[in-house]
Amino acid sequence: MGPRPKRLKIEGPKRPRDERPVFVRFVCFNTVRGQRTRLGLFQAIELARESDQSAGWALELVNELNGWFSDNLAVPTPIKEGWRETDGQRALSWFKPQAVEHIRRMHELKAALEACGVHVEVLTTRTPGAVTYQDDHQVTAVPGAARF
Repeated sequence: MGPRPKRLKIEGPKRPRDERPVFVRFVCFNTVRGQRTRLGLFQAIELARESDQSAGWALELVNELNGWFSDNLAVPTPIKEGWRETDGQRALSWFKPQAVEHIRRMHELKAALEACGVHVEVLTTRTPGAVTYQDDHQVTAVPGAARF
C-alpha cells in the first residue's frame, strides 16, 4: 500500500462573526403567577428561605449576596413602577456582558440557592427584546418572538 491521498479541506462560506453583546439572565423553574416567564433569582430568594432543605451556610450566603446586590444594583424603573407589560409579557432583566462582578456573584447566588433546593438555569441571548430600562450593569426588556 502506498501513501494515503491527502484529504481536500472543503470550506463553506464564512459566516460573519456576530458582534452583538451577549446578555445573561438567571432563572429558576418556578413561573411567575399568571405569567409565562420564570421566576428570577431575587424573587426566588423567598423560596430558599421557606425551604426545609436549606442549609444554614447557604441561607447566610443568600442573605449576604442579596445585601450586596441591594447596595450595588439599581432596581430598574419599570419594576419600581409595577412592571411594564406589553401584550401580557413582563419586562425581564438581563445582565450586560460588562457586569462581570455582578455575574460572578450571581453564580455564587445560584450555587447557594441550589443548595437550598431551588434549581437555577442560566440563560443567554443577543436579543433581549424591546429595552425599557438600562444602566451600566443591566437592561430590562420586553421579549419579542423568543420567550424566556
